[in-house]
Amino acid sequence: MAEDTGTTGGGAGRSERDAAVRRRVAGEIDRPPGPLRPLPVLVLLGERGSGKSTLTGHLRGWARRVPIAALDLEPIGERGGTRIDVLTELAFQLSARHDDLPQLSFPALGSLLAAVGTAVDARSRERAVRDMAEALREGRAREYAYEDLLGIADTAAQAAGLPGWTSAVVPLVQGGLRSWRGLKLRRRFAETSATAPGRGGTADFLVGVNRLYHGYPAQREEAERVLLDAFLADLRGAYASGRAERLRTTHCLALLDNADSPVGEAFLQLLLDARERARRPDPLLVVATARRRPEALVRAETGSGRRPEYGDSWPQQGEFAPLDAGPLRAGRLRNLTRREVEEQAAATVDALPAGSVLPRADNAVQWLGWIVHELTRGHPAGTARVLDVLRRMPADLPWDERVRQCLTPADGSVRPEPLLTAGPDLLEWLLRDCSGQLLRVLPRAAAALTLGRAETCEPLWENQESVLREFVNLSADELRTVREPEEGLPALPRLTRFLLLRRLDGAAGPDEDAGTWTGAHRALRRAAQGRGDLRTVAYHDLALGDLPAAVDFLRERFDETGADAWCADLAWVQRAPARWAGAPPESARERYERLVGVAEGDAARRAITRLLTAGWITAHPRPEGGAPQPYADPLGDPYAELYPDIAEEFLTLRRPIGDEHDRHVLLLMAQRYERKPWW
Repeated sequence: MAEDTGTTGGGAGRSERDAAVRRRVAGEIDRPPGPLRPLPVLVLLGERGSGKSTLTGHLRGWARRVPIAALDLEPIGERGGTRIDVLTELAFQLSARHDDLPQLSFPALGSLLAAVGTAVDARSRERAVRDMAEALREGRAREYAYEDLLGIADTAAQAAGLPGWTSAVVPLVQGGLRSWRGLKLRRRFAETSATAPGRGGTADFLVGVNRLYHGYPAQREEAERVLLDAFLADLRGAYASGRAERLRTTHCLALLDNADSPVGEAFLQLLLDARERARRPDPLLVVATARRRPEALVRAETGSGRRPEYGDSWPQQGEFAPLDAGPLRAGRLRNLTRREVEEQAAATVDALPAGSVLPRADNAVQWLGWIVHELTRGHPAGTARVLDVLRRMPADLPWDERVRQCLTPADGSVRPEPLLTAGPDLLEWLLRDCSGQLLRVLPRAAAALTLGRAETCEPLWENQESVLREFVNLSADELRTVREPEEGLPALPRLTRFLLLRRLDGAAGPDEDAGTWTGAHRALRRAAQGRGDLRTVAYHDLALGDLPAAVDFLRERFDETGADAWCADLAWVQRAPARWAGAPPESARERYERLVGVAEGDAARRAITRLLTAGWITAHPRPEGGAPQPYADPLGDPYAELYPDIAEEFLTLRRPIGDEHDRHVLLLMAQRYERKPWW
C-alpha cells in the first residue's frame, strides 16, 4: 500500500488535524520585521499510517511560494547517502527561483563542497584548490565559465570516488561566485566552527577543510560541522540586507520526512550542534516527521530530566501546541476524530456510482462515519483504506455485508472469501517494523486485554526470550501502543488488535496450542485464575464461548456490589472478542437468539444472560464526556438492532432493587441505549 496514506484521494490537508498543524507552521514561517528570531526544529511523531508523509506533501504544496526544501531521508540513507548529501540537497532546493524573491545562493557552502570533493592525491588536490582560489581571488582577470567549474567538480569527485553531490551544487556556487568578492567570502568562512583549519587565507582554509574531510572519522566530522556552519552562514547572510528586510517576509522551510532514519538522526544532530555553536538565529524552520523519537529528541529529554507526554500537544480541538524539548518542539499526530471521519465518509457516499444502495440508517453519512471510526479509531491510513474498499464494492451489495467483509482475512480461513478486503495489506503495513518471530506470536498476544497481561502469561511465549524482549520493547513504545481506557496500561491499537484477532481466529491446531484462539484464551484464563482476577476469568470465558460461566460471575456480583461497580464489570466482560467461526458474523438478531436460547435461572440471571449476550454482540454508545472507548466489535450489530433489548433488560434488573441510587444508575444505563450510537 502507499506510504503513510492519511486521507482519502485528494484529501491531503483537509482534516482539522492537518489544518491545525498547518496553522502552527504558518505562525513560525512568517517573518516579522526586525532581527531574526530563533526558530525551532518541529518534530511530528506518529506511527505507521498516521499520515506523516501525506501531511508533509500537503505542506510542500501549501508553502511552494516560500524558499522550501522537502526530503525523504529514509531512501537517501538506503542508497548510501550521508548527512552531507542531505545538506547539499537542502541547499539545492532552497536555491530555486521565485518570481518575487531574491534567489538564495550558497557561495560559502558551495566553495567548501567543491574543495572537499577534490581528489585525495596531493598534486591534483592542490591544483583544484588553486583553481578555486583563483576563482575566488578579488580583482581576478577572468571568471570561470559554468562548464569549467562543473569540470573541476566532476573530475575531483570521480577521482575521490565520492557521491555525485559535488556537481549538483555547482549551479548554486556559480551565482554566488560572480557576486561575492574574496573579502566577503572570507568573512563568511569566519562564521564557521572556531576549530576550523587554515585561517591564514581562503586557499589555506579550503585545503585544511579538504584534509579534514579525507582524514580520520573524527576529522571528517569536524569538516562536516564546518560545512553545516557555512550553510547557516549563507542563509543568515541572505537575510542581512535592507533589501532582504523588505522582500523576505517569510523564513525558509525544510521538510524532513523519516527523520528517525540513521541519516536523518545524524543530520538533525549536526544541525542542532551548529546552532548551539553559533548562538545566532538563522532563518531555517525545520519540520521533521518520525515513527519513533529521534535520538536528538531523546537526548533533549534526558537533559531536561523529564519525558513529555507528546499526546498532550492537542490541548483543545482545533489547536496544535507542540511541547518544548530543549532545542526541539515535538508533538504526536493524533488520530482522526469521528467528525473528521464523517467528512471522509460523506465524500465516499458522494462518490458512489449512480443507483448504489445506501446504508439503511436514518443518516447514511453519520452511520458510515461511526462504524468506520469504530473499526479504525480514526487511524488515518486505516480509515482511508477501509472507505476506499467500501466504495469499490458492488453497487447492490448491502452495507452490513460490506462492512463485515472490508477487513476479512484473505487466507481462506473465512468463507465465502471476500471480493475486496483491506485487512491483509493493512496488517502487514502496521506491523512492518516487527520481526518475523514476533509477527508469529502477536496474534495470541492480542487475545489479552492489555500487553502486560500477555507478557506475564508464560505459555504464550514458548520460552522464546528474544521474542519476549522485542514484545516488551513494543509495549514501551508509546507511538505503537495506546492506553487501555479503564486501566491506563499499554494495549494494542484498536485496528491492529482487530486484525490480529482475525488471524488468531483462523489459526489451525489443537485446542491446547497457545497459537490458536482456544489455546491462547485458555492460557490467559489460567493466568487470571492464578491472580484471583475473576473478572478477567469471565472475560476469557466469554471469548471461549462459555456464556453460562460468564453469566455466573455477573449474577454473583449483582448481589455483592452496587450498581456502579456491577455495570463496570458488565462493560468489562461483554467487550471480550468473539470468534467468527469461519464466516463473518450472521445477523445480530439471529445470533442473539441462537446464543441465548432458553435462558435459565431466576429472573435476574435470565435478564443478565440476555443483557450480556446483546452487549457482547453490539457496539456501545459513546461514554459521557468523550472519554476513550474500550474494545468493541461493531460488525456484530452494525445497525444497533439490539439496543431496545439492552434497554429493556436494564429496566428489568432495576425493578426489584430497593436502593434508590442503584435503581437510578440502571435507569440511566437503559436511557443510553434509547438513542443510536451514530447520533
